[in-house]
Amino acid sequence: MTAWVNPDRPAKKYTTVFIGALIQNSEVKFAIEDNLGEAAKKKGFKVVRGYELFPPNFNQDNMKDKDLVLKAISNKGCDVILTVAVIDQKSETHYTPSSVSYAPYGAYGSYGAYGAGFYGYYNYWSPTIYSPGYYTTDKTYFLEANAFDVETQAMIWSVQSKAYNPEGIEKSAKEYTAILMDQFEKDRKK
Repeated sequence: MTAWVNPDRPAKKYTTVFIGALIQNSEVKFAIEDNLGEAAKKKGFKVVRGYELFPPNFNQDNMKDKDLVLKAISNKGCDVILTVAVIDQKSETHYTPSSVSYAPYGAYGSYGAYGAGFYGYYNYWSPTIYSPGYYTTDKTYFLEANAFDVETQAMIWSVQSKAYNPEGIEKSAKEYTAILMDQFEKDRKK
């Protein structure tokens, strides 16, 4: 995680945070807003989640009047806006070739197993292990979180991070948002 704190940020204590996940996938958006909201509450913030104020299809195309958006956020008592966005995604596919492993020779030696019938033959080759080749795809997500003062709209904090092969939406969102709020809490006290 790489964090930046605006040295010229307003000298005030923020108490109510508006959380907006700027993500197209509604399931991911709701999970991040919920988990980040819970992590913020644990740090003593009052929380307003983006989906509580704006419809699920709310995006740059239908957000025509920024003053109305800011007024709606301000009317809920929010003094800081915290956004999270996936700014890039990279996938890499790797091939792991097939392999054959051999166990040490049995009691029949290298060729004796063939003269011992089926059981000798089976016993000789059964320790051989074949693993077929396979492909794996590694995914890296590049995330950015920013905090803005509602009154001045100035960016007061920014953090960039990477998520490698997240296990699942629920677990990954909880882990990421907890780490993110810990970093925000640490940095805002600087």
